[in-house]
Amino acid sequence: RGGLASEHINFGYKCDGVSPIAICGAEKSVVWFSDRDPPGRTYPIGASGAVLSDIMDENQSEYMCCFLAKEKRMVVFELSRKTVVVELQMKTKLNFWRYLPPEAHGSALAFVLITPIGGFHWKPLDESPRPFQVWKRGPELEAKKILSYEEGGSNGQTGADARSTIALVLASSASPALTVEAYCIVMDNESSQFCISNVVLGAALCRPPAAPAYFLPCVVTISEDVTSKVVLDIEDLWEESGTIARGIIASTVLDFGGTDSDGFAPPSMSMGPLPEALCCCHDDFIVAVIRRKGAVFAYDFSSGDLVLIGKSDVGQYIVDAAIRSSSVENEVELVLLLCENDNLKDGRVATVNISRVDGISSQHLSSI
Repeated sequence: RGGLASEHINFGYKCDGVSPIAICGAEKSVVWFSDRDPPGRTYPIGASGAVLSDIMDENQSEYMCCFLAKEKRMVVFELSRKTVVVELQMKTKLNFWRYLPPEAHGSALAFVLITPIGGFHWKPLDESPRPFQVWKRGPELEAKKILSYEEGGSNGQTGADARSTIALVLASSASPALTVEAYCIVMDNESSQFCISNVVLGAALCRPPAAPAYFLPCVVTISEDVTSKVVLDIEDLWEESGTIARGIIASTVLDFGGTDSDGFAPPSMSMGPLPEALCCCHDDFIVAVIRRKGAVFAYDFSSGDLVLIGKSDVGQYIVDAAIRSSSVENEVELVLLLCENDNLKDGRVATVNISRVDGISSQHLSSI
């Protein structure tokens, strides 16, 4: 969510940005929270998979959007009341779904549903909660496996009229899934899309420093150059003659300290080991996470240049990563899901504090 407008209200104990983990079964689902005690809670709803929202209001309403693959049905479950809010019968195959932060769609509860046709926004709390299409799959994305999705930018409006302007999709060929491609999609009726790169390690959107009310996000990419160096680039997007133009405005090489190790073996994951790198952006913080290396690089982008805050080697394969505000000024929290080296089916969560003043200052580990 690093590429969205900055107006955000947190209703939970911790700042938003780190979603719980849903472990779904045929008859029940276990939701693991990184910041609650006890961390695991069981809910009486079976599903093939689920994604969770932020805490949406003063009543601590939190929603779990579940997909039942055999029935081709979506179910939205409100956690605090343990009640079903709405159900949706899918008429086509569901390839991917994600929760959208409030800034992407007028502060409303919204999910993106990606099908072979394209992307749909679904607002389950509407009086008529029917998904509506926001972009179409172009020829470049046909039959591609969706790896990740996010939206960024702002149309300059506030309240219920606020909308994102650009979507970023990471995709790969269904077989063999060897490379990752990054595409930007303009969020309007034309749904124009363009390829950022067909050989990225990872990518994300970030908000430009001192962004105005209306803005297009920057695109952060991590890639390997011809000399096998890992490079982090930031590209600016702007409108020019009815199209979107782009150009690199900052770049840096990730220095691993001379190690030639292939890194840590990944566990078996339903989505596979791609992308190989994760980008986490929040305000003017940009964090590059190299999963196999167990490496974290944190940068300050507030000046328009990439200034290294610090780097850290966590010593384990990084399954996933997310970023959120901290209670301390000029600091963010990076939350990592790590794979245990001696048991690839086990894991732990690490919270890394990143400060413009103190660098990468501490890590707190808890097992799952």
